[in-house]
Amino acid sequence: MDWYYADTGRQIGPLNDAAFGQLVGQGAIRPDTLVWHAGMPNWLPYRSLQPAQAPVNASPYQPQPQPQPQPMQAPAPVFGAEMRYCAECGRQFPATEMAAFGAALVCANCKPIYAQKLREGVLSQRRYQYGGFWIRFAAVVVDGIILWVVNLIPNLLVLGAIGFNRRNPRDFMGILAAQGVLMLIYLAVSFVYETGFIGRFGATPGKMVCQLQVINADGSKVSYQKAAARYGAKLINSFTLLIGYIMAAFDDEKRALHDRICDTRVIRKSAV
Repeated sequence: MDWYYADTGRQIGPLNDAAFGQLVGQGAIRPDTLVWHAGMPNWLPYRSLQPAQAPVNASPYQPQPQPQPQPMQAPAPVFGAEMRYCAECGRQFPATEMAAFGAALVCANCKPIYAQKLREGVLSQRRYQYGGFWIRFAAVVVDGIILWVVNLIPNLLVLGAIGFNRRNPRDFMGILAAQGVLMLIYLAVSFVYETGFIGRFGATPGKMVCQLQVINADGSKVSYQKAAARYGAKLINSFTLLIGYIMAAFDDEKRALHDRICDTRVIRKSAV
């Protein structure tokens, strides 16, 4: 049975019987805490539950006569809420339904387990499956093909506008000017492409195809500012003989140099 309870104006749940019982034992669910599950007409204080209504592993309070509570709307999905990743199970939930433990956010189902680990001094390890070197390389190839197609038109326009002098095949200044303009156009298009897609969707089309997503270290969505800084950090890899990219193959969290600089992670969405 899935349970829900109200905590400081927030709706927490769903919780199975075991998790609900643990919260009762820990005092997180008090006698006056409003609770609800499918089949109950209204939200009720926990102390009002009959023994048959309470989870089998929870000790219900003795029923006492209570005024009829005001009806509350049954739990409904939260649309448009910011989605965050649970630091314990790694799945996505609305941020408003998660409990904060320092910088970490934990879903309602994992809250008792995470709290117990903190009491025991055991650090919780995120269960993300990070994108490895080769799957990220495949995403870069897909993005590269898309950018090549997008840049094809400005390339033709620039070359046509400069109009190389066919009588002087050694027109190095013309060639140099064309290459400089094309490089600036490529960098501008690449910047808008990567910053826009990662800031909006958390992934470029290449990463979407490969089921990858860029997140912050705490599991939150990457902002447009962070996406722009990450693109700038990627340019540094050009001066490292691509060692900055190869670092991802040997890092425990598969971080390339730009991920280390911006404190981002690339995870597999299919494993979340």
